[in-house]
Amino acid sequence: MRFFLAALFVSASLFAAPKDITSFNAKFIQTITDDNGKTIRYNGEIWASKPQNALWVYQKPIQKSVYVNGQKITVIEPAIEQVTLRTLENEIDFLAIVQKAKKVDNERYAATVKGQTYTVTFKNDVLASISYTDGFDNKVLIQFTAPVQNKPIDATRFKALIPADYDIIKG
Repeated sequence: MRFFLAALFVSASLFAAPKDITSFNAKFIQTITDDNGKTIRYNGEIWASKPQNALWVYQKPIQKSVYVNGQKITVIEPAIEQVTLRTLENEIDFLAIVQKAKKVDNERYAATVKGQTYTVTFKNDVLASISYTDGFDNKVLIQFTAPVQNKPIDATRFKALIPADYDIIKG
């Protein structure tokens, strides 16, 4: 669930006001550190494009694909042959978070929404990382490598292909 929330945040933040990003692709390392200092690290790749389409492909330590299409989320988990379908109705509007972000310095922007602060970092006008503390007091850092901004991404990439024999959970 923690990386799912991070995926939602970043998916929306890629369509941000601080920088005019219409599409984004990068490898990522997502590090989540709890208040005891225990860390878990996820690796994968993200593709995103306006208005609100994203695909997070988690490769390590688990395989999982998270599709964000407008208000719909589809999570495909091959290890347990399960698909979870959700809507964003009750989630924080992450797009609004980024639109409210104010420049802190040449590379960082910050936004506070519902008492939570988010930091979005750019290097040479390219999205480099996003960090925040989640609702469980975990420190979340998502770092991007080899980012490509504003290059068209085929819309079919954002269509989830659900295997017929997977269990479907609606949440």
